[in-house]
Amino acid sequence: MAGNDQAAGVRPKRRLLNSIRDVLFENTSDTASGSNTSSTSASPILSPHVTSATGPASSDVDAARAVLRTAIEAQLGPGIREFSLQNEALSEALPDVSVRRAAALRVLALKGTTREHLCAELTGALGTLTAQGDAFARKLRDRRSALTQGAESERQRCSEETSNAQDAIARLQAELDAQRALITEAEARRDQQLAETDTSLAELGLREQAFQRAFQEVESEYLALQTQLSRESL
Repeated sequence: MAGNDQAAGVRPKRRLLNSIRDVLFENTSDTASGSNTSSTSASPILSPHVTSATGPASSDVDAARAVLRTAIEAQLGPGIREFSLQNEALSEALPDVSVRRAAALRVLALKGTTREHLCAELTGALGTLTAQGDAFARKLRDRRSALTQGAESERQRCSEETSNAQDAIARLQAELDAQRALITEAEARRDQQLAETDTSLAELGLREQAFQRAFQEVESEYLALQTQLSRESL
């Protein structure tokens, strides 16, 4: 029964993690090939509600923080998990954090778990956090590259269509109105694509700020814990 209860609790967390990860780490493999499609068929990496130009939405920071915490907590070793349980168990009896932490360390030492072992586990967990940051940075680079390539392709396409249309106007005065319509249409599509690209880049910048803020907060928290543990004596 206990195993079933634990599994039931893990499944909703995994579903939440997967849904947030889908938002943060969207598959961009089709972006370049679909650069000429309508904006209604695009799948933005950002949530639709991110519109502020002054900074990331707090919900985006919260979502990024949740993903990072889930990832790093999944990598915490049994020593750190036991240390956390001991801290919680002693919270009422020992309200002072330093005293409670020292007591928890003594309990773990009796079980054969040293401070050095705990710090090693935290180092591994922080490595996971760094890997998350690297993966997100790669996604950002890929998305920016795809957006830039799409905009450049649209500029080239517009330039070629305009040139062809202008040549046709010079050859056939009778088709002047029709060819001018082609130019206007090409320029309109170019302007729409460029405007959509600018919007997507701005939104991507906000998501990057949200991720970096969350990353720094989580990293600072665990680095501080690692430093405190490494300095405290049994």
